[in-house]
Amino acid sequence: MKSNIFQEVLNINLNRRSVLGAMAAIPALNLIGTQAAAQVASFKSVPENNFDTVTVPEGYEWNKLISWGDALFEDIDDPKVQPGAPFVFNRTEQEKRMGTCNDMMAIFPKKYQYPWPDNGTDWIFCSNNEYVSPYLTLTSEDGKLNASAQEVEALYAAQGVTIYEVRHENRNWNVIKNPSLGKGLNRRITPFTEVIYDGPAKNHPWIKRASEVVNQSEKYLGNLPKNKDGVLSGTMQNCAGGYTPWGTYLTCEENIDNMFFNSDYQSQNLNDARKEAGFEFDESSFGLGNNWKLGGPMQFDLARNPYGASLYGWIVEIDPYDPNWTPRKHTALGRKKNEAATTVITKSGQIAVYTGDDQANEFVYKFVTTGKFDAKNRIKNRDLLSSGKLYAARFEADGTGRWIEINLKAANAAPRTMFEAPFKDEGDLMVRAREAARRLGATQMDRPEDVESPVDGTFIGKGAVYLVCTGNQTSEGINGNVANPRRKNEAGATEKNFTGQIIRINEENGDHAKTKFTWEVFVMGGDHSAEFAPNKRNDGETYNLSSWKDGKPTTLGDRFAMPDNITFDKKGFAFFTTDGTPDNFPCNDGIYVVSTTAPAPRVVKRFLTGPIGCEITGPLLSRDNKTFFCGLQHIGDEDPKGNRYRGKEDKSHSTFPNQVWPRDTIVYVTRKDGGVI
Repeated sequence: MKSNIFQEVLNINLNRRSVLGAMAAIPALNLIGTQAAAQVASFKSVPENNFDTVTVPEGYEWNKLISWGDALFEDIDDPKVQPGAPFVFNRTEQEKRMGTCNDMMAIFPKKYQYPWPDNGTDWIFCSNNEYVSPYLTLTSEDGKLNASAQEVEALYAAQGVTIYEVRHENRNWNVIKNPSLGKGLNRRITPFTEVIYDGPAKNHPWIKRASEVVNQSEKYLGNLPKNKDGVLSGTMQNCAGGYTPWGTYLTCEENIDNMFFNSDYQSQNLNDARKEAGFEFDESSFGLGNNWKLGGPMQFDLARNPYGASLYGWIVEIDPYDPNWTPRKHTALGRKKNEAATTVITKSGQIAVYTGDDQANEFVYKFVTTGKFDAKNRIKNRDLLSSGKLYAARFEADGTGRWIEINLKAANAAPRTMFEAPFKDEGDLMVRAREAARRLGATQMDRPEDVESPVDGTFIGKGAVYLVCTGNQTSEGINGNVANPRRKNEAGATEKNFTGQIIRINEENGDHAKTKFTWEVFVMGGDHSAEFAPNKRNDGETYNLSSWKDGKPTTLGDRFAMPDNITFDKKGFAFFTTDGTPDNFPCNDGIYVVSTTAPAPRVVKRFLTGPIGCEITGPLLSRDNKTFFCGLQHIGDEDPKGNRYRGKEDKSHSTFPNQVWPRDTIVYVTRKDGGVI
């Protein structure tokens, strides 16, 4: 299929200035600083490798910040490192330790102020804990997992969010243990933590029925919610997220299907639920079924709690400064497999929140609040995400695009098949947001993951938004579309997208509240050596993994595949992670750097590679840009050839970070001379 032609978008104008009334005195955004002409990062690239360690450029060094199982409190010990499954905790103990499979992270000044400060000694760190790798966690015999009910429950508790205090001194970052739970800010938010549902879907019948099952299940264990509308459903499968100008953390629930199971496929409860309008579409869309093989608490059993999945797939707001504030699940932002919740202040002072739905052929979303940010009232701002308008993106072939409002009238007026039901009200619309976006004509994307906008401590947006698409290997999406181009093989057949791409959006007039935009393909993942660049993947098949588009290369420098998350420094460089490079090229996943101000083809440089089998997650720069953080997730889950660890091997595929058994870890990188990254 011939690639569609699109209009090139002008480079970001970082000199425009938004005036927000009372905030007019805030310094203008300057992401490029004194290096406006810089178009290639100055460090020497890390070569392709399969080392079982973190590799960084000459002149840089890395250190561990925290690993799965590390104690958050002084009244428990750090785990003992041993081969096999060294960290088999019960739920209570896991709730006092760092969670596993860390992803998105954010750092908050210990004492809140707006605009956010660049320097300081004491900070609060928030880390997502996305999921668990049972074979790297539990004991097994010849590939058969051997787990008690307590251990399985602990695996659920290993997910969610970890909050902990850190201290920065002399280029070193150290976790500060609190004396005990409740004495300090350290804590875990797990699938069993109390939350409150707000917004239009808070009283949706699916949510109400599922909440009753959850609270009843926890009541048997002696746990009761503190709030009359509290639900002990917590949060899980937390991938990317964001943070707000008022100092709260936003965590996104992504692959929620991973933790549900079905103990009875003939369940009358489930059969009755399938008679509900929209339930079967929802069940199919989210892939619910017997994905989790180990069983678990009854609230995750679809046979007993068929509506349980409606409690997840939301964006959750947590206040790291206030352990007594119950986390909110904001239903006004829509239910989906959320990846990212990037907040930007619009020209009118409203808050725009950008989100990807990380599944092939799903959509990109923007939410604009009804209310406006009040720089003088941090607590009042915690209500902003309860009300607003939700949009899904549509990309046009001429390089323009628009945000389609997802509202009840339009969604019910859109054509539907005989198998699709109308939406009952605004709450039903938000629970079934995916279905609404599809009906309204949003553009299906290649796993839209991170959606980020470069901002500084003021959070005032300038219109530029970067959308990271990891790839699409489905038959449904093989032909792609204008925003998701495809390559062809020697026979002229269209191929699936194995390497992903990054799209750049420029909002109309630099205003993030507008509903029109222009866009371009910023970079294509792959090999820049030629327009036809055949490479043999780990599956043994050869594909055209070129990073060219429309007869021209989009990149130079280091090849990469499957970009995932992205962040930006003050010099105008983007730092992005990969999740699948070793499936395509002989190199562990890593961090890559590219200028946002350079014209195409843009030079990409490899800044870091992780140990064997890991995905790189949660790229984050300290406020002064002198430290770079990232997560190393599911370390050792695969060998360099893509063979997954399943307990039958003599040893794990990785021993990072302790040379004994892999533990998911957050690391930080600094320059040896103490300079800016």
